[in-house]
Amino acid sequence: MNGSNRLRARWSRSILLLALPLWLAVGSWAAEAHAGARILLLEFGGRKPEVLREKVAKSLEEAGNTVVLAERTSEGASKIELSRLAKGSKADALVDGRVRRQSMRLWTVSLRVIDADSGKKIGQEVRFKNSWLPGLAKDLLDDSATRLARSISRAAKGSSRGRSDDDSVDDGNLDSSPPQADALASDEPADPGESAEPVADANTGSDNLLAVDPGAISDQPTSEDEAGPSRIVGALSARAGIVHRKFDFADDLYDRLRKQDANIWVYQVQAEVYPFEQPVGDRLGVIARYEGVFSGNVRDADFGGNFSVIFQELFAGLRARYPLGRNMLGFDLTFGRMRAGLEDPSHRAKFPEVSYTLLRSSLDANFELGPVHALVSAGFRLPLGYGEIKEDDWFPRVGGYGVEASGGLEYPLSKGVSLELTGSLRRYLLEMNSEPQDAMKGVSEVAGGAVDLYTAGYFGMTFRM
Repeated sequence: MNGSNRLRARWSRSILLLALPLWLAVGSWAAEAHAGARILLLEFGGRKPEVLREKVAKSLEEAGNTVVLAERTSEGASKIELSRLAKGSKADALVDGRVRRQSMRLWTVSLRVIDADSGKKIGQEVRFKNSWLPGLAKDLLDDSATRLARSISRAAKGSSRGRSDDDSVDDGNLDSSPPQADALASDEPADPGESAEPVADANTGSDNLLAVDPGAISDQPTSEDEAGPSRIVGALSARAGIVHRKFDFADDLYDRLRKQDANIWVYQVQAEVYPFEQPVGDRLGVIARYEGVFSGNVRDADFGGNFSVIFQELFAGLRARYPLGRNMLGFDLTFGRMRAGLEDPSHRAKFPEVSYTLLRSSLDANFELGPVHALVSAGFRLPLGYGEIKEDDWFPRVGGYGVEASGGLEYPLSKGVSLELTGSLRRYLLEMNSEPQDAMKGVSEVAGGAVDLYTAGYFGMTFRM
């Protein structure tokens, strides 16, 4: 019995000595797994980035990781710069993100993990999408750590193996564009037998990964992924409205000049195109507008008879615009012609026609006010020619200038179509510059000045491309 007990004790001690290293290794691994990775979370790009980045940070921390918030994005940074940034924060990996609002009912977030040693992307990009922002924030809080875990684990392992090898850092440029679906393929081969992480709808649970639409799991970018918030490269507006014209002379020496009041039904077509490449891009374009008459006539209260109204405006030139958050500032510099008068070839109405050849500049703004936009503009007009009113029978030395202003509301029906209700004012202040010999000879009319005023209201639609 004593020999048997000694043999049993010897086997027990041997098993204990064999099991102790295994137990220590398992305990060390468990402690390391519980400690998690140290992650440098870069600033996100796009709309509402800080709100959603906070949710990703909280999700990673709840999974046992240590999160350090960076004060810069990956845009414009090379791989070596990102690697040094990670080493300065003693991070095992970097996480980058891009927020997009692709339509009125689609928010997306793309997340990627970047290796701390090489600055290269690790694994597949992870995408979340939801129809509203609060829902997207909840998805990120619940699932972002889980879906990024494999890539973070790979990055952390690589970081521990290559932390002392600075020569392994590639001095190439990291793709500075924001993360896009499947656009950033991995810069290193995946582990043998490792399958790509599925890119699924954030609303799809782990039990339903196999039920996702086939288009959501693909190695090729889909049209939805590539769409993004595309820049507007052109717009076409069509409007209809009414213009009231009032022309009145001041200091009429002979007391024979006549006034005019007329209501004119008009249509207006405007086009703007932004054909240039970056860096000019959609900041500088070409604009053109034409306004013509549907109908309008004036009755001669003194001598009887009706006269059809002439009214046309055409201008074209350059347009510059600059975004300020969700608002937009614009500036136009154009050349054009505005003609107004009566169909009166025999001059029975004894009223001059004007034809302003002019340079025009204007400053406008588009302010987003919830579901509607407020439109305001102001401009200056410099006439270079005046038409018939400048002939010898009228005012050969006429001069002056014009001002304009407009305001209105725009209601977007969709991303590319909106309704507009606007009002405008165009006012020309004319100086006749009459001289004494004009009155003595009686050749031309004599007046101190005149006001040519146009007030208008329009309703129309704008189509953006």
